[in-house]
Amino acid sequence: MIEKLTLTGPADLLAYIPHLLGGTPTDSFVVLTATAGALGATLRVDAPMDAAPLGFAQTVTSLAAQDENATASYLIVYTDETGDDDRFPYAAHVAALGNELATARMPVRKVYLVTSTCWAAYGTTERYPLSQITDSNANATLTFMGSAATVDVYNPALLGKWVEPVQVPVLTEEAVEQARQEWDTALEAPGTPETETARKLAAWFQVPHLRDVLMAETITTNNGSILDLLRGKFDGRPDWKRVDHAEVVAFELMKVVPEGQRAPMLTLMGWLQWLKGSGTHADRYLKLAAEDIPDYRLAVLLRELIVTDHIAEVTKNRETAYRRPIS
Repeated sequence: MIEKLTLTGPADLLAYIPHLLGGTPTDSFVVLTATAGALGATLRVDAPMDAAPLGFAQTVTSLAAQDENATASYLIVYTDETGDDDRFPYAAHVAALGNELATARMPVRKVYLVTSTCWAAYGTTERYPLSQITDSNANATLTFMGSAATVDVYNPALLGKWVEPVQVPVLTEEAVEQARQEWDTALEAPGTPETETARKLAAWFQVPHLRDVLMAETITTNNGSILDLLRGKFDGRPDWKRVDHAEVVAFELMKVVPEGQRAPMLTLMGWLQWLKGSGTHADRYLKLAAEDIPDYRLAVLLRELIVTDHIAEVTKNRETAYRRPIS
């Protein structure tokens, strides 16, 4: 496993973004924060369209500023819109955002433009083929490491429809203790659980209280209430390898239950992605959870939290944040 990937040029930087977001953005502004030669948080927002430049810039900057350690930033504009001379789409918004980010002490190092056919340094006439991004060292390395720049995170058809539902267990003190022990065993053991064990774990997740307890047990540094934990408020650095494995196990659990019983695991995966700092992936999983069980309450509440907070507390601190192999 590569612990660190050095980005040597703009093509590498642009290749990194689809891997992080799960696809190439469209009609979007992406801000990457940075400090001491390393990338920090990633923020994607819809292109401003008719939004006033200053208001748009202030909103985006207030979100980017949640990375309190950032000392610089990069801005990438994804659009097929054109400016007056085909070089400056959203020129007023880019200028305003540059001013606001500089005022927030995270000046923009570079601005890039990416369209459906090419990429360029923003404001210049020279255009480069998108193949430079797909053929970049960063894209090749990340793909080799198992990342996919564009992937459907969940496809019910691939998981099968002819699976018997699991029986929802009765909530007792003994059930809570057994569920905790079996979940911990699944997260500490290599590989994924056998079908019988997976169905038992999936059944535990169908009970809201047990689901919350198991989500809390995933984060070993928790020293507060379950409610605080779900809000991302806890001390210490999580065991991120355990978190990574929890996502793998959760996906396996979805394979042994039918549609209509997968929402708890999708919610867990969305929550863990949020803690890792990937709001885009988190929102996608949580939306899918609310589709698997219409208006699944925890998924709806977590999506609202992401919309208002965007970045979990654990992500704001570099000592506790999930470290991606990128610098």
